[in-house]
Amino acid sequence: MEYRLDMGMWNQVFAVPCALVDRHLKLAGKEQLQALLWALRHAGEGFTPAGMAQSLGMSEESALEALEYWADRGLLAESGGELRPVPQPETARPMAPAIASPPPAQAIAAQAAGAPSQEKPALPPKKRMVRPDGVQLAVRMEESEGVRFLMQEAETLLGKTLSPAMSSLLLAVTDDYGLPPEVTVMLLHYAQEVGKTGTAYIDSVARDWAESGVFSLEAAEQKLQDLSKRRLAWGKVSAAAGLAKRAPGKREEEAALRWVEEWGFSQEMLAAAYDRCTYNIGKFSIAYINSVLESWQRAGVKSPDALAEYERKKKAGLDKPKGKGRNAGGEKSYDIDELERMSFFDLPENL
Repeated sequence: MEYRLDMGMWNQVFAVPCALVDRHLKLAGKEQLQALLWALRHAGEGFTPAGMAQSLGMSEESALEALEYWADRGLLAESGGELRPVPQPETARPMAPAIASPPPAQAIAAQAAGAPSQEKPALPPKKRMVRPDGVQLAVRMEESEGVRFLMQEAETLLGKTLSPAMSSLLLAVTDDYGLPPEVTVMLLHYAQEVGKTGTAYIDSVARDWAESGVFSLEAAEQKLQDLSKRRLAWGKVSAAAGLAKRAPGKREEEAALRWVEEWGFSQEMLAAAYDRCTYNIGKFSIAYINSVLESWQRAGVKSPDALAEYERKKKAGLDKPKGKGRNAGGEKSYDIDELERMSFFDLPENL
């Protein structure tokens, strides 16, 4: 005879870490708890943040932030696309000291006075397992008016109560990266303007600003102007080429900035260069378009009328004798296949 204990709905259960209840239940937000419970329920199964977000009725960005929250708290570790429990118990993290040697303000003052430039301050590792927790945040908000100002402004700007992950990130940006609260507020304004207010993006930009020495309002304003120029330049290039809306790669961004800001080409001229690129090689190529625009830049061709005249003269000279690698006008002539294989940074300086 076979016996079976029927536990009803309890026949199918999954384990929940004690640390979740003992240390994180009061501090974690609703979405963080939902995400962790859903991930535990699907342990051993492959899933994507998009699938999790759809099942839980939240945005994919919120799902990613929630998973990052538990990785930051030491309950999960991410490696090669897999989430695993951290083998050792989480230990209390001491208060992270502010960047010392040299303090940002002193470094800026020394540089303004003509003193030898100091090395960039060393930042914490890119991926820290544990960020400041709720207790540390409460202590810092109590003792620092600047931290209180930052948290209040962040909530007003983002239009919602800050998640534990966002709060701990902003505290880390202040205490670990050394960005003054008012500079971080400017960073948040920019993040909202470009529609990227997730913790991963803000963390990346904050680290870049700290490594670039953006520790004052003046430096932040200059940085924002540069970022705005880059964004507008890429907007002109992508519109001229009819590209789908997306963030540019670093090479694409640098090329767009050069074409628009340094060389001064209009969107109409960018479209003309793109047309010649696709006509010859059938696809969008930074290297090819750069070669076309650079030849126009050297020839002073900046308008459609000037381009028509320039190409008319080139066509008229095609039947003249050519030197090796050059046409009759003295310009180099590249093989299309060879040009296609070049990367943007491999292009010769003088075409």
